[in-house]
Amino acid sequence: MNENLQNFLIGLWENAPLMAAICAILVTQMLKVPVEYLLHREWNVHKVVDAGGMPSSHAASVAALTTTLAFVVGPSSPVFATSVVFTAIVMYDAGGIRRHAGEHAVLLNRLAMEIARSGIYLEPSATSEGERLKEILGHEPREVLVGAAIGVLIGIAFGKWW
Repeated sequence: MNENLQNFLIGLWENAPLMAAICAILVTQMLKVPVEYLLHREWNVHKVVDAGGMPSSHAASVAALTTTLAFVVGPSSPVFATSVVFTAIVMYDAGGIRRHAGEHAVLLNRLAMEIARSGIYLEPSATSEGERLKEILGHEPREVLVGAAIGVLIGIAFGKWW
């Protein structure tokens, strides 16, 4: 292996904030399967790659990143301050704007079904006929909070022991 590539990979591995964020994504995405089962009594392994749902991997990843940065660079660092703002934006987006986009998709899908049932002809769109918009895009506030809590715990672990 090329020495530069090897040093690059070692640098990534030793980057505690990055590893914490990746770990938080993996943990929360895997947790979505048993949570889905507990809530709906249905095993759905596709939840591992789905956006939305409980817990929020968006919130977990940025919370883990920011928490670990507090340990690595300190709370007075401009890097930590940047990460706090980034975390707030991502969590607001995950629980607000993206959730509302999902709610709009539900309404648009319902409207499209009603139009199709009524027999009204519309010009074909660029999408294939019968395609539905993805309805689960964002998170409920509790999903964001649970994801953030998991991220903070993972961030503390990585900040102290990585």
